[in-house]
Amino acid sequence: MPANTTASVLQRLPANLVIFLTGFTCLLYEVSWNRLLSLVLGATVTASTVVLATFMAGFGTGAFFWGKVADKRSAVGPLLAALLAAVGLFSGVNYVMLTRVVPAVYAGMTAGGASLAAVDSVVFLLAAALLFIPAFFMGGVCPLVSKLAVSSEEGMAQILGRLYAVETLGSTLGGLLTGFFLLGTLGQQGTIMAAATVNLLLAGWLALDPTFRLRAAGPTAPEEGKISAPAPNPVQHSALLGAFICGLSVLALQILWMRMFRIYLTNTSYTFALVSSVAIMGLFAGSALYGRRPETGKDPRWSMFKAVLGVMLSTGAGLVLLINLPELLMFPFTSIMGSPLARALVLPFVAALLIIFPPSVFSGYAFPLACRMYAGGVDNVSRDVGLVLMVNTLGAVLGPLAAAFVLLPLLGATMSIVLIMALLGAAALVLLRWRGTVKGGEYYRNFLYAGVVGLLLVVVLSPDWRILPPSFRRFDREILYYRESVEGTLTVGRDRDTRARSKYTYVNNSAVIGSTYDAVKVVKMVGHFPFLLGLEARQVLVIGFGIGVTTSAIASHPEVESIECVELVPGLREAAKYYRDMNHGIVDDPRLKIIPGDGRHYLQTSPRKYDLISCDPTHPILGSGSLYTADYFQQCRDHLNPGGMVSQYLPLHKLRPEEFLGIIKTFESVFPHSTVWLGHYHAVLLGGVDPLQIQFQQWDDNVQKLGKDRHFYVNAYHLAATLMLDGPTIRELGAQSAINTDDKSYTEFFNVDCLLEENIGFNLRFLMDSRCDVGGIFKNIPRPDLMGRYQEGHRLLTESLYFKLERDDRRSMDLLKQAIRANPEDQEYPFLLKLYF
Repeated sequence: MPANTTASVLQRLPANLVIFLTGFTCLLYEVSWNRLLSLVLGATVTASTVVLATFMAGFGTGAFFWGKVADKRSAVGPLLAALLAAVGLFSGVNYVMLTRVVPAVYAGMTAGGASLAAVDSVVFLLAAALLFIPAFFMGGVCPLVSKLAVSSEEGMAQILGRLYAVETLGSTLGGLLTGFFLLGTLGQQGTIMAAATVNLLLAGWLALDPTFRLRAAGPTAPEEGKISAPAPNPVQHSALLGAFICGLSVLALQILWMRMFRIYLTNTSYTFALVSSVAIMGLFAGSALYGRRPETGKDPRWSMFKAVLGVMLSTGAGLVLLINLPELLMFPFTSIMGSPLARALVLPFVAALLIIFPPSVFSGYAFPLACRMYAGGVDNVSRDVGLVLMVNTLGAVLGPLAAAFVLLPLLGATMSIVLIMALLGAAALVLLRWRGTVKGGEYYRNFLYAGVVGLLLVVVLSPDWRILPPSFRRFDREILYYRESVEGTLTVGRDRDTRARSKYTYVNNSAVIGSTYDAVKVVKMVGHFPFLLGLEARQVLVIGFGIGVTTSAIASHPEVESIECVELVPGLREAAKYYRDMNHGIVDDPRLKIIPGDGRHYLQTSPRKYDLISCDPTHPILGSGSLYTADYFQQCRDHLNPGGMVSQYLPLHKLRPEEFLGIIKTFESVFPHSTVWLGHYHAVLLGGVDPLQIQFQQWDDNVQKLGKDRHFYVNAYHLAATLMLDGPTIRELGAQSAINTDDKSYTEFFNVDCLLEENIGFNLRFLMDSRCDVGGIFKNIPRPDLMGRYQEGHRLLTESLYFKLERDDRRSMDLLKQAIRANPEDQEYPFLLKLYF
């Protein structure tokens, strides 16, 4: 078969399948590695941005290197097979290294007394190297397939456009399938190994299929006196500038868009897998559009100018939509968005389609255009495509780093987007200048000069364009404190025209603490109950400071000598000052040390042990799933002193009974002496290595030491009656429950039925029907008759709460009145009757 028949390779289904599956597996790896490294390096924006930048750096370097290597070969099929095999092999090895070797490095260095900074530096460098290597081999695939595909100047633009379109289509589907199905079904290891298997099978096919061993178009001997590698011309300069500015702006914008979306949208893994896939889908649409564009012979610099201008203008339009998203999309469609499923999936998809998709389309159009503009001909197409891809990924490396670590802290998300628009406008001006004289050029030039100056003035003047949680916009709350940091946007506000003047604190779109009586009660239970059960805790670790209510409960016990608190958003220390009535000014307590960072990561890097580890995270399906796995609970156990305890918040809402019981069973699998306590519509997990038993008189004495608290009813019998499950009961009920693990986390990759509102009622009913006998924990209760009345009263209260969820207020009130008659000693019931009815 002659060499020129290679021109038909891309048009055949097998070749399209190669580039499609390469894009598909690339996203499987990227999503999987990002999650895996969040467990190793910490679930922080800092870690995820470094991961993304390292991946893109390896990808771009590989594109440039392997593009040049391919230029010197006439048959690139075997080389392509070798690259894919290397990707599969190194990815499999990486999984073992990241899950086995890196934790061993942590353990060895911390045991050897190395500082936290030294440990983090070594591990970050090791993780970066492990990620860089397979990305380096991945980067060579696109230039090599370009060489296979292009055999003549004719139709080169269409071939490059379609090639990039097929690759981004595979990436779109890979991202969606990984986020929505594979990680939850196959788990972390299974997903990575499946991708590696696909790469190895593709490599074997390429190595054995004689079609791919054909001689591709290759370099020809230069004619006498002709320079084989001429210096880049103005068209090529425009190509590189367009590729760079699109890579930089779109990846920087993704960081900023995601931050703003996190303030508006439900923070689930599915939400942001969907948003990211819409962005890649835009790249697919743009490249497919370019692939259908005929080569007209017109100067392509004009097309590149319009593409960059399109990114700029569509970003501006998207910013206007984003600032006004609640009023334009959320509030008018309240009836539709009332469904949790619609809020988690429909709203993000529509918002991403309106805001992220258009700039991505223009960027997707610009990349194959840049490849065609820079490609000097068939002879060096792999080298030229590799160079353009390297320049594009250089922008994709610098963009996220600048957005996360410079722009967000200094300017905030909104002004950062305005500055990026100004940068795009400046790049468009340069492209217009390099284009030379063009019809209408003066109009565009004046428009862009005015636009860039105007945008820079906006940045300098910094108008108050804050992105606030939707509830703040709906109820026009007064803003007390607002701060945008690398790790999150913190908002503190209060009602303007109500007598209560209730306060609200949000990190992105997650309430730090509820304003209801039961929400405050349960976080105090998390802090107080270990001490009430007789724990003498001197060294305490708190994961998640919030506004300091749990920490202040812990600090109220005088035996506590030191409280280390790890908080992902350190600005919450300032927010806590607005809640002194609830946290008793805990930020001024000299025993408190707030450590910025991820709690799991801190446990990995710290050699210290504690008497109590307390955790009050956000909801497990809303970003804290990794704090509800057996792996995390084991980390806690490994950092406990003998006799130590772990207390943790357990929600009843947004979890099906399967996940709810599964989390309880997971906790019990690590802490065999576990208990579950009910704080109205919330619960507390409390466990340790040693049996949890206490003489009731000691329990009573400890309760009396608390003193009066208007947010926490202090009565020994009342608090003892909140016990719902003990270790034997959990083992009996959860015998068939799946253990929640890092590898296969059903709190992170959850069944969408978790979002149904009726789950809280199901879980409350489950606890009501499974209540254990308090005698397993409390010994020698002096008045069993009184304990019986408190238990009966609590049973009736729980029934009342259940029917309140069912919107049967009459029955709920009747049951609460029955609780008062059955247990007249409990003074919380009359208070709740007045509060609720």
